[in-house]
Amino acid sequence: MICLTLAALGILAAVQFSLAQRGAGNCQWAALRMQTDIYIESQTYGEVDPLLISSSPVYRENYKQRDINTSLLTTPLKIDYTRTFVDQRDCKTYSQLIVTDPKNPYIIGTQITYDNTGSAGLKAKIIDVVISRPPTEPQFNATKTLAHVDAEDWSVIATAKQDSRDLLKMVANLYLDLWSGNGNFKLPWGTPCARLEGSEYYTEECQPVSLNGKANTDRRYMIDEGLGAVSVFSKGGSDGTLLDIHEFRLVQGRLRYVHHFTASDAASVV
Repeated sequence: MICLTLAALGILAAVQFSLAQRGAGNCQWAALRMQTDIYIESQTYGEVDPLLISSSPVYRENYKQRDINTSLLTTPLKIDYTRTFVDQRDCKTYSQLIVTDPKNPYIIGTQITYDNTGSAGLKAKIIDVVISRPPTEPQFNATKTLAHVDAEDWSVIATAKQDSRDLLKMVANLYLDLWSGNGNFKLPWGTPCARLEGSEYYTEECQPVSLNGKANTDRRYMIDEGLGAVSVFSKGGSDGTLLDIHEFRLVQGRLRYVHHFTASDAASVV
C-alpha cells in the first residue's frame, strides 16, 4: 500500500508547485521526473495515487479509453526495469517498464501528458499506455529485452551536442515512413547502430528487413532533447490493428538505437 506521511505530502506538494512553471506547455524537469516516480510507484502497488492524476484524467490502454480505476494501473506489478524520457516543452513523459515475472511478463510503454495550470501543481491529464506481452509480440522474452536495454548507453548528451526537436522528430518520422512503401530516402544510420525488435537484438544493421508497405498512422510523440530520445506510439500492420512502440536515440545527428515492440488493439492486457 502506498503510504506517505502528512509532512512528506506537504513537502511533495510544495516542491511540485514551485518546480512547475505556470506557463502552459512549459514544465520543469525535476517536477516531471517526480510525477513519473509517482506513476511507477502506483503501478508497483496497483493503486492510483491521487497525487498523480487530475480530477478527470483520460486513460487509454492500447489506444482504447478505459476507466483508470479498473485499468492495468490497479494491477500490482513487480517492475524490474524502468527508463524515462522527459519532454519539458510539451509537458510530457515517457516511461518504459519491463516486468520479467515468467507467469505474467510485460513490456509497457507509457506516455503521460501533464496539466500545470492549476494550483495543485503537475497533474496527469492524459495517460497513454501501450502494452506488449505474449502472444501479441512474436519475439517476446522480457528477460532478454531487459538484458539488451540495460547494457545500452542512454546517458545525457552535452547541451552543445544535442540535436534539435525538429531533427529528432524528422528522423523518427523518416524511419516510420519506411512502411509507407516509399523507402527511397536515406536515414542517418550511426556507426554503430543497434536495433531491438521485441527481444531480438541486431548490432550490424538498423535497417528493418521486413516492410509490409502500410504506413504507420495515428502517431503520438514524446521528445527528450537531453537524451536525444523520441518515443512514438503508432498503428500499423497489414490491417492497421497492430500497435507499435518505437524508441529512438539520436547522437549528433546519427541513429544510435532503435527499439520496436508490438501490441494489438484487440489484446487482453490484464
